[in-house]
Amino acid sequence: MKQFYKEKTSRQYRITKLILLNMISLMLACYSNFPAYAQDLGIAGEIYPIQEEDLLDYILHRLQDMQKNGQWQQLQNQFRANVTKHADRPQPVISLSKAMKSKSWFYDPSITVPYDLKDMSGRVFAKAGTTVNPLKVLTIHNTLIFFDGDDKEQVTWVDGLNQKLSGKTKLILVNGSVANQVDHFHQPIYFDQAGKLTSKFSIRHVPATVVQYKDRLKISEIAL
Repeated sequence: MKQFYKEKTSRQYRITKLILLNMISLMLACYSNFPAYAQDLGIAGEIYPIQEEDLLDYILHRLQDMQKNGQWQQLQNQFRANVTKHADRPQPVISLSKAMKSKSWFYDPSITVPYDLKDMSGRVFAKAGTTVNPLKVLTIHNTLIFFDGDDKEQVTWVDGLNQKLSGKTKLILVNGSVANQVDHFHQPIYFDQAGKLTSKFSIRHVPATVVQYKDRLKISEIAL
């Protein structure tokens, strides 16, 4: 690639030099005391044909070379490994720390409808400006448990709570290996990607639980 741009720059320099020489010759002819007529000024320097390599052709040729020498296969293997690693161990929620003090609070999931909501028949069932609480029409049967999978103490605590609740839980990692926890708990394991859920519930420490309490959610951070 460097050689390509080096050659390109050299060609541009020679062309620019040729243009400048011709411009100087033309200016001298125009400002001379002798009459100037249109004429062939000749060649003011060595001329080289412009042969710019198409960028797409260059990329295709480069890919073909990489396929021949095995670089392409190496890149594919590395990409697969990175994807697998990220899927098993996503970026941890770095804003969280281990709970040193137990505390609880409530979260109201009510929202104000910005526009009329209609059913399939076009009938309005919620007008714009109406406050709607989804927990008044549905029930969350599972307890959400947020924890750090790399903290053995938290995993042990989650194990006990999970058995106590007969597995009626949603286990959500904020750090650690998803595959390891699936093997340990033998149930689906979720991950709080980018800390969206913990941020929404204002959770700052783990382990933490979220459970429905009437028409609100009760959130608890538990010190072990």
